[in-house]
Amino acid sequence: TDEEKREHFRDYYAEIELIDDQFGRLMQYLEDIGEKDNTLVIFMSDHGELNGDHGLYWKGAYFYESLVHIPLIMSCPSRFKKGLRSDALVELVDIAPTLMDMAGFEVPFYMQGKSLLPILTGEANPHYHKDSVYSEFYHCLKGTHEDIYATMYYDGRYKIVNYHGKEFGELYDHQEDPNEFCNLWDDPEHALLRAKLTQRNFDAAIMKNMDLSMNRINEY
Repeated sequence: TDEEKREHFRDYYAEIELIDDQFGRLMQYLEDIGEKDNTLVIFMSDHGELNGDHGLYWKGAYFYESLVHIPLIMSCPSRFKKGLRSDALVELVDIAPTLMDMAGFEVPFYMQGKSLLPILTGEANPHYHKDSVYSEFYHCLKGTHEDIYATMYYDGRYKIVNYHGKEFGELYDHQEDPNEFCNLWDDPEHALLRAKLTQRNFDAAIMKNMDLSMNRINEY
């Protein structure tokens, strides 16, 4: 109902204000004890909120930008370039190797992520980090979307969502349709692109779910 929608937004903004206040207290404490410049602070989220986008609320087996495009703010004034903004494609799996890199540890070859430290220090192009990003939903919410196993591949322009075992899917061109209202999945003119991106998504799913730490134990 309209009242339920208003209540949802009231709750949402209240949660934002709560986080803002408490995070502010933490940052003020670091300032007061003189450790703000030497402390790595990471502000992030695990997912976004739909809040009525596309007529939907909460979250679920969706890969719209309002859910998968989340904040990632990192601060360490003594180490990082100040005022740096990046629109590069990054993933949360990049955080762990970034921390290891900062601490002087060698990043194991089998880790999925890629260190953001060169971007953060101004040594690398802030607008490029990797060619694509990947996300997945495998029946992880009890009571909703229990038959959905889906993967998403996004290269900065095109986003494809494959619902495995289903006939439907999603394909968006962010250059022409940044708000993702025009699904090109069934468009004959984009059939070849759909096939190519489906293969890339399949490759990403397989490669990212391999346990590379095991190494090969046989030559055959």
